[in-house]
Amino acid sequence: MMDCVLPTRAARHGLLFTSEGRLNIKGKRYAEDQGPPDPACQCMVCRRYTRAYLRHLMQAGEALSATLNTIHNLAYYLGSWNACGRASTQKNELEVFRRAASLRRFYATEVPGTGCRAALTATANVTTALTKE
Repeated sequence: MMDCVLPTRAARHGLLFTSEGRLNIKGKRYAEDQGPPDPACQCMVCRRYTRAYLRHLMQAGEALSATLNTIHNLAYYLGSWNACGRASTQKNELEVFRRAASLRRFYATEVPGTGCRAALTATANVTTALTKE
């Protein structure tokens, strides 16, 4: 997953990686969305452009769309690696980070105490499982 083509290939096809999971910017629901691509991201794309504008660029076939999407995706990957590096300096934190990141990509509600997102009702059990060992 951390190869050189995934962030750029996905960006060319309108797929953005965000703290909330994957976002297909081509979706019609983003046509008037004035929010940033990823509210938790501080890259120059998320600070300056809206989802609606990125969707417009994609729909119009503008090359700028692939460029901006790539900048965001690379910033997301860099941030993920930095977080992974910070987590690996603490005992058992790398495994907790890995599990939390996996859950966040596939689900939508937050698991208390982990910062990850997961659509599970028994969040206390999940949190315990993530931090156990």
